[in-house]
Amino acid sequence: LPGIEIADLALYLKEENIAVIGDVHLGYEDSMRRQGVFMPRFQFRDTIERLGKIFAFLQQRNKGSSGQSEAKLEAIVINGDLKHDFGLISEQEWRDILKLLDFLLQHSQKVILVKGNHDIKLVPIARKRNIVVVENIAINDKFVCHGHQVPGSDEFRKSKIVIVGNEHPAISLREGARSELYKCFLLGKWGRKKLIVMPSFNQVTIGTDILKEKFISPFMRQNLGSFEVFAVSDEAYHLGKVMDLS
Repeated sequence: LPGIEIADLALYLKEENIAVIGDVHLGYEDSMRRQGVFMPRFQFRDTIERLGKIFAFLQQRNKGSSGQSEAKLEAIVINGDLKHDFGLISEQEWRDILKLLDFLLQHSQKVILVKGNHDIKLVPIARKRNIVVVENIAINDKFVCHGHQVPGSDEFRKSKIVIVGNEHPAISLREGARSELYKCFLLGKWGRKKLIVMPSFNQVTIGTDILKEKFISPFMRQNLGSFEVFAVSDEAYHLGKVMDLS
């Protein structure tokens, strides 16, 4: 779409100089441990490393004729599910989320936290950095919401492009007996609006295979056959329509 680019697992809104990511799910490893599944702790380290590469790419991308680039993004929007646990704030979540917010504020003028269905207890952490958690946000003709419910606001009704997360879309690609799963973006429609579905930034899991699984988001309860698929690997690859991949 004009003015919107894929930058690894982030979306970059060029005119506004804003990056959007979603579904980080920090604290996932501790949650798995409490369920008896041992996992080494690498999620936060890999999240920071991947974000660092995205910021470096955007700075290089934005260099003008003078060779200078913007020192910071105007804003970074986290589109829901920054934390993983529903009903509590784990020690890992307190520690990692605060360090992540500090890192993001080094690269942007502000951080905007859009509330996801996992973010019931996010406000006390965000308050430590004077960051307000919002239900959604309108950015010119674009509307960013997590996607677990359809907003009823005038801003949503007036928007032309809706950006959601929540579903963690991924695509399985097969060659012979071998099949691999890749995080992916989806581009389709919801009514008359353009709909962008973002992959998760969770560094532990890939996501939900759009060719095999059912989705629960109201935005995704439709025939996805005409949706365009953009798989993320070393770069973003346009794979065509879902109907041609199934």
